[in-house]
Amino acid sequence: MLRLPFAVALVSTVAVAQPWTLDLPATELVVKVWKAGAGAPLAHDHVVRAGKVSGKASLDDAGKPESLALELTVEAASLVPDEPEARRKYHLPNTPVPENDRKKILETLLSDAQLDAAKFPTIGFIVSKVYREESGALQCLGKLTLHGVTKELLFPIKVKAGDQQVEGDASVRFKTSDFGVKPYSAALGLIRNKDEVELVVHVVLKR
Repeated sequence: MLRLPFAVALVSTVAVAQPWTLDLPATELVVKVWKAGAGAPLAHDHVVRAGKVSGKASLDDAGKPESLALELTVEAASLVPDEPEARRKYHLPNTPVPENDRKKILETLLSDAQLDAAKFPTIGFIVSKVYREESGALQCLGKLTLHGVTKELLFPIKVKAGDQQVEGDASVRFKTSDFGVKPYSAALGLIRNKDEVELVVHVVLKR
């Protein structure tokens, strides 16, 4: 039979265990796009940030990365290209992109020739599995839904874990043409974007 002080302590310990929840304001998704073609010196590399992100995430009580469950949804219309702060943060040339150019970039990005945001208003990202290799490195298997196409992507993930907060950072490169999105091209291909882009994800969970 449990003594009363021990029973109270046990109940208190169970009661204070808080679930992990996704810290959306601290969570960030960006895509890095690189220029190509003979006219590349006249163009810009780009970084496009997701302005509106919704979703959910969870971990087990111990906060083990392998237990991560994550679902994120981005409103395509909320994408923000080439903010000066984002360009600095993601190590792109510190050359400001004029506001009018940024508006044109967004219009092109959302048009039916690119993401076709009117038909596909959201972009989805789901973590299917996280596992640890023999080396100790963490690998993540995720599903990206873009332009109405869903594909699995495998990439490394780095985790910084604390008692009250867990941060996860990952990046993965993929070809937009695999999702039915033809890279931007102008001036008969003299100015264009590379087919390969990089998705960068920073996720924060707290309890």
